[in-house]
Amino acid sequence: MSEVKPLSSLRNYTKIFNELKPGHPIIFTKNGNEVGTLIDSKEWNKLQSEMRLIKELTREDKSFDGISLKEFRKNHNRNV
Repeated sequence: MSEVKPLSSLRNYTKIFNELKPGHPIIFTKNGNEVGTLIDSKEWNKLQSEMRLIKELTREDKSFDGISLKEFRKNHNRNV
């Protein structure tokens, strides 16, 4: 669950960083509008790894010149 705080709360950044927990981002607002999000560094690294994986899978999926599922099943004696 995320926590919403005014941007001005960053004046006491030590307190903000002490409150930061994995899986609990802190969303900052200014004049009622979201302006930024702070997440735990482990969570950030996990998100970056997941994004790289998704990009790799997407690139490979686009370049795949394989056969259809129907053809695969036919070649491997499976019911269509």
